[in-house]
Amino acid sequence: MDRRRFLVLAGGALLAACSPSAQRPGDMLVQLYARPDKDEWPDEFRQLPADTQAMYRYAVANHATLQYIPCFCGCVNAGHTSNFDCYVREVLPDGRVRLDTMSFG
Repeated sequence: MDRRRFLVLAGGALLAACSPSAQRPGDMLVQLYARPDKDEWPDEFRQLPADTQAMYRYAVANHATLQYIPCFCGCVNAGHTSNFDCYVREVLPDGRVRLDTMSFG
């Protein structure tokens, strides 16, 4: 396989994986909230592998840094503007965060 064809196929696969249609069907309906300051996480979160949980915890704790790191997986179509958005959809004034389930798999 020539390099150009490989890059086109790899890029297409990456975009398809992060497109809104590739999300789990219930992602738009299910809203998962966490209270990281009280270590309160939804059951769906606690069922994730430890490494994935660690990524979410890191993202929540490091918004000031991750907001400046762009996401390169094509999630811009889902409204993501930074790597932080790949993990957190919304930060609420009461300390809760709405998780983005993109990395739930």
